[in-house]
This record gives sequence, C-alpha cells and structure tokens, in this order.
Amino acid sequence: MIEDIKKIISKNIDCFHLEILDESPNHGGYSGQVSHIKVIIVSDLFVDKSLINRHKEVYKAMESYVSEIHAISIVAKSIAQWKESDDFIPSPDCAK
Repeated sequence: MIEDIKKIISKNIDCFHLEILDESPNHGGYSGQVSHIKVIIVSDLFVDKSLINRHKEVYKAMESYVSEIHAISIVAKSIAQWKESDDFIPSPDCAK
C-alpha cells in the first residue's frame, strides 16, 4: 500500500521529494495493517499556501486511500523551505 500511495501522490503532485513512512508498528491494535503513515512531501505547489491548504492538497492527492488509514501525519514544505531545513518533528510514541 505504501508504494501505491507514493505513486498516486506523485501522479497528482509534482514532487521534489516524497517519502511515505509506515509508522504502524509504533501503534497498538493494528497488527499487520498499514494504519499510521507519515507523508514527507516537498513541492513548489506549497509556495504561499497555509499549512491547512498544504494538507488539503495531500489529502486530495491520496483521496482514494484516506478512508483505509487510521492516522496520517503530513510534513509539507516548499523546495526553498526543504533546502533551508529538511528537519521535521518525529511522530510521538503511541500506547501499545
């Protein structure tokens, strides 16, 4: 599923950088499922867009998968922001 999500986002957004991390093993109650993902995406589509509008673009791009995933964390930066800093806040640990 991770590769499928990556393909569909890439098809819908011109990405400079795209990573999809499966964070499911860090969460309890979803044995063997892709339930929690982090999308790290860099695109000039995000220039001058608010954080919420960046997230809306990502959700729209992967719309067909949103209902299958329990939690989606998104890091959406413009190319200039990414070149300035490719850091992002790691997802918190979840109770298992």
